[in-house]
Amino acid sequence: MDGNNNNRTNPSPQDRKSITEVKNRNDKVYKGTILTLVIVIGVLTFMLITSRQALDDVSTKKTVLDEVNLELEEELNSVLAEYNTFKNEYDSVLTQRDSVIRANAQEIETLIAQQTDYRRVRRQLNRLREITQEYVHEMDSLYTVNEVLKAENVEMQEEIQRFTRQTTELTETKTELEGRVEEAAALRAYQVDATPIRLRGRRERQDETDRARRTDLIQVCFIVGENPVAEPGLKNAYVRIADPDGEILRISDDDMYSFVIGQDTLQYSMKGEFNYINQDKDICLYWQQYDYDYEEGLYLVSVFTDEFRLGETQFSLR
Repeated sequence: MDGNNNNRTNPSPQDRKSITEVKNRNDKVYKGTILTLVIVIGVLTFMLITSRQALDDVSTKKTVLDEVNLELEEELNSVLAEYNTFKNEYDSVLTQRDSVIRANAQEIETLIAQQTDYRRVRRQLNRLREITQEYVHEMDSLYTVNEVLKAENVEMQEEIQRFTRQTTELTETKTELEGRVEEAAALRAYQVDATPIRLRGRRERQDETDRARRTDLIQVCFIVGENPVAEPGLKNAYVRIADPDGEILRISDDDMYSFVIGQDTLQYSMKGEFNYINQDKDICLYWQQYDYDYEEGLYLVSVFTDEFRLGETQFSLR
C-alpha cells in the first residue's frame, strides 16, 4: 500500500518530461496568439491613423477648393458687375454682344460648380475679362465720339434753327408777295348796274320800271376792268340776284346751275362767257322767268367769275 502511494505522489522522470513539453507548447501558443493580436492591433491602429490623416487631407483640400471656388466666383461677379455698369449705360450698343458675355459667364459658373481644374477656369475667366475690358474700351471710345457728336449736334441744331428762321421769313415774304400778285391779278368790275325792265308791245320794247308787277326781266350790265397782269382767256361770269327774302332767283336747284368759288358752292341766276384780253370788257346778262311775280322790296345783285367776286349792286321794286 505504501509502495503504491509513493508511485502516485512522485511522478516518474518520463511524466515530468511530458508535463514540461505540454507547458512549453502552451506558452508558445499563448505567445503566438498575443503576438498576432499585437500585430493586428498595430495594423488596425496604423490604418485608423492613416484613414484619419487621409480624411484630414481631403477635408483640407475641400476647404482650399471651396476657398478657391469662392475666390473665382467673387472675381466672376466683379467682372460681370463692371460689365453691367457699362452695359446699362450703353445698352443699345451692347445688345448683341451681351449674349456672348452671358454665355461665357454661364460656362464659367458651370465649371466652378463642377469643380473643374482650376487652371481651366482661370483661363476662361481671364478670357472673359479680356472680352469685357475690350468692350469697355470700345464704350469709352464711343462715349468720346458721342460727346463730340453731341457738341456737333448742338451746333447743327442752332444752324437748323437759323435756317428755319430764314426759311420762315422767306416763306412769309413769298406768301406776302404771292398775295400781292394775286391781288394785283384780280379782276374787278365797275359800273355794275341792275335795271328792272318792262316789255311792251309786239316788238317787246324795253322800258325801265320800278314796279314789281310790271317787271318782266332784269338786265345786269358791268364793265370788267383793264388789268395787264391778269391772266387772259375765256372766263365765266355769274350773276346772283337775291330777292327781298334772301332767296336766289334761279332756274333750278340742280348742280348744273351752281359754281364753286373758294370753298363755297353757290347757285347763280344767270351765266355768261367772255374773252378777256386784259382790256375793259362790257358785259350784259339778262334774267327772265315767265309767270314769276316779283315781290316789292330791295334786291341784291352780285357778280362773280370762277376766281373772283367782281362787284355788286342793288335795286328796289315797289
